[in-house]
Amino acid sequence: MGDTRYVTIEHLEVPLSALVDQPAHSLDHQLEPWIARACRIPLADVVDYEIERRSLDARKKPELKFLYHLVARVRADSAVVERAGVRVATDAPDRDDSLHHLPLVQPLPLHPVIVGAGPAGQMAAYLLALHGCKPLVIDRGRDADRRTENLEEFHRTRTLDPESNYLFGEGGAGTYSDGKLYTRVKDRRMRFLLEAFVAARAPRHILYRHHPHIGSDLLPHMCKRLREQIVDWGGSFRWDAKVVDVVVKPGSDGRPRCAGVVLESGETIEAPVTMIAPGHSARDLILRLIGRGIEHRAKGFQLGCRVEHDQRLIDLGQYGCIPPKHVLGAAEYNLVSRPPPHTGADHVTTFCMCPGGEIIAATSDPGQLSTNGMSRFARASPFANAGLIVNQEVDRDGDGMAGFELINELERRAFAAGGSDYTCPAQTASSFVRGEAGPAVASTSYRLGARPGRIDQILPPKTAASIRQALLYFDRVIPGFLAHGAVVGVETRVSSPVRFERDPETLASSLPGLYLAGEGAGYAGGIVSAGLDGLRLAETILTGKPALRER
Repeated sequence: MGDTRYVTIEHLEVPLSALVDQPAHSLDHQLEPWIARACRIPLADVVDYEIERRSLDARKKPELKFLYHLVARVRADSAVVERAGVRVATDAPDRDDSLHHLPLVQPLPLHPVIVGAGPAGQMAAYLLALHGCKPLVIDRGRDADRRTENLEEFHRTRTLDPESNYLFGEGGAGTYSDGKLYTRVKDRRMRFLLEAFVAARAPRHILYRHHPHIGSDLLPHMCKRLREQIVDWGGSFRWDAKVVDVVVKPGSDGRPRCAGVVLESGETIEAPVTMIAPGHSARDLILRLIGRGIEHRAKGFQLGCRVEHDQRLIDLGQYGCIPPKHVLGAAEYNLVSRPPPHTGADHVTTFCMCPGGEIIAATSDPGQLSTNGMSRFARASPFANAGLIVNQEVDRDGDGMAGFELINELERRAFAAGGSDYTCPAQTASSFVRGEAGPAVASTSYRLGARPGRIDQILPPKTAASIRQALLYFDRVIPGFLAHGAVVGVETRVSSPVRFERDPETLASSLPGLYLAGEGAGYAGGIVSAGLDGLRLAETILTGKPALRER
């Protein structure tokens, strides 16, 4: 049995009051006394431990506590008292490393082409490169360093670069975001994805915290290190390479097959397998694929606006106090409004909530404006923001073009309402609810400035009516949410209005040899879900069998 053994503790409670005098970096590294107490053993018997999950219990405000699920290693002769939630095992806990040991097809497809360096394309390339396929990743945008320079230029000049912005370039739209790494999807690939991020020097606590995040100051560096690892494994990258079409040739069975891609320059790049992970905003490429007759269908999508508050208001509402920032950090919220059917209003959910964050101009098209949120690792901004998102009714028999047309129209109206220079239209939440212009918003994190605008009139009428109901309800959950809130811009790039069909036997598109992944393909809605989708398709390519999608 050796000198030690393992104890699983499922519900270790540590009250906030016991941590207020500890430095932030030690919060998760001083749990030995609590482990010894849970196991009813001497402190000296605790050798080390690994945290599986950490969450915050704020049900009895302001008496907050952290809840840990962990595996401790203790002396083999330690008299652990087993009880509910505390159990002893003699072996180390299993780790699922199935993606490292796949039953590979032979021969492997060498030099597959992956279009898009966002989370889906990035993680697909990572897994393919790990197994020796030497993928080529092509992106219309630029590497993280040049992309950051282009964004600084945008803020200085208000001149948008359509190919290098908050949406296009290394890491995709997720690079400049809060970097939230949680999803409702249950997938065995999750650990692999998070460990890849940690290997690229993301904070290790993303492996166990309930709502982990990385931050927009760390994400570009993490994306660069992921790229460097892919290159070390034989992969390669090309920037400023806009794909405008696919190459179609007869396959061995005589049927049309994707044989590569065509760049805007006219260059053709052939490949045995092609994956396109276009992202939600690569509408020109999505439309070209649709024009090619690749099977797809309209799907429900979401849009709405951003709402912003003083972070102290959110802290007080969620924690019941203003706690030491080094212990808890800025408070989050995840709210849902479900009005009764007789009101005619739709459900509204908060989306991409960014505590201690800022609102950004998430657009790639001149003359159009959409907002999104981001925050840095420390979440130290005095502002909190979130999307207020409403599902849009769609014609399920349509082709999804009506959804794109609606999105484009709303973005053009928002751009014009802001003065056509990327200033953002904004409206106090109270004025939005009353349906009036109201006073100017006092302050906002949006760097390019705000001017009074009727967001309630820019949005579709039913969407605006639903958000009115939601703001009234959210004010009951977090007092002051309405009186002290600002509605800033429109949020339209949440999810795609189309989904490309997949062959159930191969997960390829209706064009053999072409795989479509991530948000732009209609299969994801965030960093994690997009990354998992890329891994799933890469696993399918490597094994020749459709990888299961787990929930």
